[in-house]
Amino acid sequence: MAETPHTADRLRHDIDEGEAGDKKGFPDVAASPLGTDDEASGFSNTDEQVKRAQAAETENPSRKSAPKGAEATRPVSMASGHTAREASNRTILIAVTVGTAVVLTVIALLV
Repeated sequence: MAETPHTADRLRHDIDEGEAGDKKGFPDVAASPLGTDDEASGFSNTDEQVKRAQAAETENPSRKSAPKGAEATRPVSMASGHTAREASNRTILIAVTVGTAVVLTVIALLV
């Protein structure tokens, strides 16, 4: 089976899947995804440029034996450290914010 050609899209996919080892396997939201600046300028990346970028992103020697992407453990959520009072205050703040947004939307529609 032939190897998938090296493209900026493939590199972005590999990074999003956690192959770079520096993040969880999840897509990054980007205003300008990897490679689009070069394509927009009319000078797409060459295969050699993408291969070098792929090697730089996924063959990180400083990572040594650190787990890649989904293998890494997740940090403990800050929410678990909140007291009942803090959780209650947070819920009230969210309710007030949503209520304010609804009231302002209704006023804007009536005016």
